[in-house]
Amino acid sequence: MATARLSSKSQIVIPAAIRRRLGLAPGDLLEIRQEGDRIVVQKVRGSALDALERLGGPVWRGSAEALERARDEWDR
Repeated sequence: MATARLSSKSQIVIPAAIRRRLGLAPGDLLEIRQEGDRIVVQKVRGSALDALERLGGPVWRGSAEALERARDEWDR
């Protein structure tokens, strides 16, 4: 079983072997929740727009923000 120590800034490091098995990379979003006396950390699945940004490179970068701006304008 892997262990991690909580730093003075309340940070933990996920062991490399676990990061590799789960395909975690810098910038990934993680959900953290409490279940009884346990802490559960789970990778958040990205949206379709996030996937397009990864696949399409610069063509799709910023598309999620542009969509949010458009939605905000529609709500006015």
